[in-house]
Amino acid sequence: MCENCKFFLLHYVKSETKFTPIAYGHCTNQDIPWKVRKHNMPRNNCCEKWESSAELKQENKESIKKALKSMRSALMHIEQILADDL
Repeated sequence: MCENCKFFLLHYVKSETKFTPIAYGHCTNQDIPWKVRKHNMPRNNCCEKWESSAELKQENKESIKKALKSMRSALMHIEQILADDL
């Protein structure tokens, strides 16, 4: 299904306090003509260009972990600076 493809970009709608996924998205595969991929595609669709998103998801998780560690370090430095100013 498209929703498990590394080229599928899910669409969301904004509610009052969060973003909620909807049943559609679009394809980002450059091998598929723009006229085809620019239209909303159902999440449960599939084509011959499908590729697993498992590796991409793992890369995204690692990137998020790295960013969170960096943010934690920056916040600890800020906390130390504020504590020293008291």
